[in-house]
Amino acid sequence: MAKKRKTRREKIILQLKRELAKEKAKTIIPSTKIKARQEAIPPEPKIKPRKQAKEKKVDIPILSYDPRLIRKDLVKTLILTLIAISLELVLYLKLR
Repeated sequence: MAKKRKTRREKIILQLKRELAKEKAKTIIPSTKIKARQEAIPPEPKIKPRKQAKEKKVDIPILSYDPRLIRKDLVKTLILTLIAISLELVLYLKLR
């Protein structure tokens, strides 16, 4: 079952009622002065000092990689290239 939508007139009426309720609340609050007892006052929260960052990590430049990884990648590339070239040579010689 669909919700019943409020018309513009109903929205205006509700808004005016809210404003009236706020005005009544404002007039009531100053007239009543209630003093809080000592026990009712909440303690002020203690501000904890922020922990200072130890040492900042040194940023590693993008182009500096571990030489072992570069060597490993080059070896893989070399092996795959040799396999591809040898396959082409074998096919060339077989089909000729």
